[in-house]
Amino acid sequence: MRKLINKLLIKFGLLITKAPTLLADKSLGVSESIPAELTEKVKVSAATETPDNELFRIFSKDTNVHKWHHYFDIYERHFGRYRDRPIRMLEIGVFRGGSLRMWKEYFHPDSTIVGIDIDKSCAAHELADQNVFVRIGSQADPNFLAEVNGEFGPFDIILDDGSHKTHHQIISFGALFRDALKDGGCYMVEDCHTNYWIKHVDSPETFIEVSKQMVDMLHEPYFDRKETHFRHGHPDALTEMEQSYLSANLNGIYFHDSIVVFDKKLRSLPKSELR
Repeated sequence: MRKLINKLLIKFGLLITKAPTLLADKSLGVSESIPAELTEKVKVSAATETPDNELFRIFSKDTNVHKWHHYFDIYERHFGRYRDRPIRMLEIGVFRGGSLRMWKEYFHPDSTIVGIDIDKSCAAHELADQNVFVRIGSQADPNFLAEVNGEFGPFDIILDDGSHKTHHQIISFGALFRDALKDGGCYMVEDCHTNYWIKHVDSPETFIEVSKQMVDMLHEPYFDRKETHFRHGHPDALTEMEQSYLSANLNGIYFHDSIVVFDKKLRSLPKSELR
């Protein structure tokens, strides 16, 4: 019962919990399986170069955008494939509106860019004549997110650059991945370094920890099975199986510094072949 109550409190943003020990004492447990030479401390120097790509050049023209420099190569890697056609993008977090304008210039001119924010003043950054829209509401409100999806979605790209609170990141992903993200779409959560900052951790598990669990869910087809269950032409080969929606529609998870990316694609059963 306590777990159920906690889930409901988290859903509505009412539960504030103590930060995990890892965050509180700045320690990091390391598996004994990792060789000592890989955990040895080495010096890392400050960055001396700026990203060399088109998106960074667009970013550099606007004074109302805040982004970490190392994000731009990650954006190019995951978003570049969407540039040759009109898309629909949802960005959680509007701030001063510069990011919405950046995406509008970066993607196909006929793309629709939607930003959401809890700050009512962000509505001033809407450019409806350019298909840039802003809606006011909380990323932790599934009903509001469903309304935005009903008006503009489903989306090719969803980017969470919102409050960076862990329970917000978790709730938004749970509310949007299934119904608001297209097959073939990309869901990106940035600024995940905040999962290691005490003031942002307000859920029993951080988004990073939940994402690690989703790595296991990605491999759900193999649970309690063997290779011959997937081998082409083998008598034991399975023709179908039941698995979670997430496993059946998650094509890949990518961990970068401060960013986690989820590619959505309806999957078939894995297939093995012995020649």
